[in-house]
Amino acid sequence: MNILGRLTNFFTRGGRDDNRLKQAMDHAHAKRPLEAIAIYDSLLDSKGTSATVRARALFNRALAHSALKDDAKAIADLEAAISLPGAPENVLNAARNQVVRVRNRVQRGRDRAEA
Repeated sequence: MNILGRLTNFFTRGGRDDNRLKQAMDHAHAKRPLEAIAIYDSLLDSKGTSATVRARALFNRALAHSALKDDAKAIADLEAAISLPGAPENVLNAARNQVVRVRNRVQRGRDRAEA
């Protein structure tokens, strides 16, 4: 996003939330999942966060938890995103696919432990 777009976003709640979501995603891409999770938490704790931003924050926080090998928290966030009223269809589809991947990884780990 260009500098003018970022400045414009400071004047609306949705714009500020989008900026914070982008900042969290930048942390996640830079292999700083704990910093990303802190921002996702603040977005999710805010009562004024839109359903779209809330769904994206849940999905991305699940990815950060997964990167930290905390599959239980990842699955909880993915399930919360899937059940969130007003969540965008693309987030719902991604969350449904990701929850299957994480559950399969958990099961493979159990199978290895039993072998």
